[in-house]
Amino acid sequence: MANFDPAVPPGGEGKITLKIKTKGYQGNLRKSARIKTNDPEKRNIILVIKATVKVPIYVSSRYVHLYGKGDKGAHKTIKILAELDKPLNLSVTDFTLKNKLKYAIETVQKEKEYRVRFTSISGVKENFRGILKLKTNYPEKPEISIVINGRFKPAKIPLRPPSSGIKKETPVRGANAVKAPIYVSSRYIRLYGKEGAEITKTVEIRAELKKSLNLTITEFNLNDKLKYTIETVEKGRKYHIKFSTIPGENRNYNGILKLRTSYPEMPLITFVIHGRFMKKGPNDR
Repeated sequence: MANFDPAVPPGGEGKITLKIKTKGYQGNLRKSARIKTNDPEKRNIILVIKATVKVPIYVSSRYVHLYGKGDKGAHKTIKILAELDKPLNLSVTDFTLKNKLKYAIETVQKEKEYRVRFTSISGVKENFRGILKLKTNYPEKPEISIVINGRFKPAKIPLRPPSSGIKKETPVRGANAVKAPIYVSSRYIRLYGKEGAEITKTVEIRAELKKSLNLTITEFNLNDKLKYTIETVEKGRKYHIKFSTIPGENRNYNGILKLRTSYPEMPLITFVIHGRFMKKGPNDR
């Protein structure tokens, strides 16, 4: 939220007040605002707010992503730490993935620190999404919800049997394939790099039917970490979406961008966005 004086007289002063909402955040927090001016020497100014948000209970991650292939399992561990000077107790109230996933709660330091380890069940070769809810004895934070996403590919396709020596006619690729009404070059946006670097990724959206395609944004939950632009390449037909990290001290994040389309055959397009950043080394500029 920003309040500012829209005009500053020559030689005068103006005020810009920035406020940030800290609900849902923990640890270090960084927000920025871009100021546009009519000064030919400084047309853009970026203001940065940094803060440390203290919470009653620290959770290392509220989103668990498990990726696997074939019969190989996957696991992920998160940490839960009491930040107040009083005992912390946990109990499970809901778990929706009993047939696809198992978990174990380990006490690292009694009534102070815990670890929750998630492990995929062997033989599960499908995508799934669920939740684990933990009840705490802290009135300041009575419940912890952990969202779990599983992505598992099938095992490798077996090798072809030996050839009989009889030459077969090569089928035309895609001859019997059914085209989707809207082509999307990628639904997963992975922005990987070093902290402070600007990283971009562009995807293409193209209408495959002979009617106009229109797009509108319905949800975007990474306003403070990422920016995007939608470019019309061919009106009603083809679009490019460019995702760019906001320069600064980047932290790892996950989020989504949802687009509503004018096609009842495909009314929604969802992009899953992952940001992964390594800390700069002493020799990095």
